[in-house]
Amino acid sequence: MADMKTLMAELQQKRDEIKLQLHLGSMEAEEEWDTLVSTWDTFLSASQFDQTAEEVGDAARELGLRMKTAYDKAKKGRDD
Repeated sequence: MADMKTLMAELQQKRDEIKLQLHLGSMEAEEEWDTLVSTWDTFLSASQFDQTAEEVGDAARELGLRMKTAYDKAKKGRDD
């Protein structure tokens, strides 16, 4: 009986640890998303002013790659 109580306590602790890790992961993903949104807003503002098409295109490509990386990271985290 004591072994069952120990097992149950260990399982409950693991459950709580996993729940905390999921929460921390979601906070990290939210912070990363907020950074990307801020970058997007900055990009939109800057693209409306005196920039060449090449500069705007380079900025858009860089932002697109960052967004794809963030999406892939978030998706991988959900799949694990």
